[in-house]
Amino acid sequence: MAVRGQASTQHGVVTGYLLKLIRESIPLTQEQLSAELSVDRTTVQSWESGRRSFMAVPFGQALAIRQRLGRLGADTRLLAAVDDAAEADFILTKILDHQAERADLLEQPLGWSVLTHRLSELILWPIVDRAPSFVRDLPASPTRRGPVAAGPILSVDQRRAFFAHLHVLAERAVAGRNPNFLLHRQACFLAGADPTKESASWLTHGSTRTARMTSLHTWSPLWPNARSVVTSLANQGDPEPLRYFIAHAHPDDSCQRAALNYSAYWVGEIPYRQRDDSFMPSVRADWRGLHLLRHLVARLRPGHPFIDLNIHNAWALLAARRGLSADDPGTGHALVARAAVLLDSDDISMQSRQELTSIVYSLRADGITGTGAGR
Repeated sequence: MAVRGQASTQHGVVTGYLLKLIRESIPLTQEQLSAELSVDRTTVQSWESGRRSFMAVPFGQALAIRQRLGRLGADTRLLAAVDDAAEADFILTKILDHQAERADLLEQPLGWSVLTHRLSELILWPIVDRAPSFVRDLPASPTRRGPVAAGPILSVDQRRAFFAHLHVLAERAVAGRNPNFLLHRQACFLAGADPTKESASWLTHGSTRTARMTSLHTWSPLWPNARSVVTSLANQGDPEPLRYFIAHAHPDDSCQRAALNYSAYWVGEIPYRQRDDSFMPSVRADWRGLHLLRHLVARLRPGHPFIDLNIHNAWALLAARRGLSADDPGTGHALVARAAVLLDSDDISMQSRQELTSIVYSLRADGITGTGAGR
């Protein structure tokens, strides 16, 4: 059931907090920034708090503000995320709509295009209190006086409504004659971040409806749908459905291409937003894989909820992109070192253990060890 009583208001908390970080990266006070932008200090305060959504600013004015912030020396990584932050606020607004049970699914942005890693992190930022990876990598900001929020804030009721409404939207998306698998799977994926674990039983029930996918002999829209469900279950503490998926849901080259293309898109190596999942099984030559390899290696650590998927994707990537490790030997050395730790742990499946061992032998044959030096 949807949580009722929530106001259908426009949220601007993600963009607002990002603007705060942008201002601090210059660095300027709110008063100094308001003078630079020729606006009232209360306007800057309301943007940063999310009380006044920055998305309501006319496009030309918003563009001029971003350019001015850039000239003032704002961190370019933060400026580059403004569009995604605005989209995250828009998606949050639609998900938190108190009419989730009756809202037009065609107007639900979770079904409009394929989410990326950065956009997903921005959506979940005020929900799970975890800063996006590009924010965590920034230098520490100066210490401020008094209690200061460490990220964008939504109320406890709004966070609870977020996951309850995801359940409603996902079930509605596949209830009719023309299922919207993109909306369903992306709602399921975001539900996997539920810190209360209340989404676990709901996801488990939903996974039985997608289990038949593993009997298919090639890619179909059910493939990414099932993948999102099982990764969410792993995020909720049950890795077995994901391990089963890895072992049985890559029956041909189109499925393996789908896995790699989706992963490359997820981390930004395929730079253009995709309208739907149909790009996944295609043969593509527009990405190399080095950024993806670095992303995967950074997440090869015991306890990561997607550890088996990260290992499989690294193994498949190195098999598909021969010589990729030579492009960045440092990442290759880190991969061997992290593999050694994982092979000494009990956190991975037997298939993952075999794939990691294969990776290590292949890298060592190329002169790459975990010591930072050649053989």
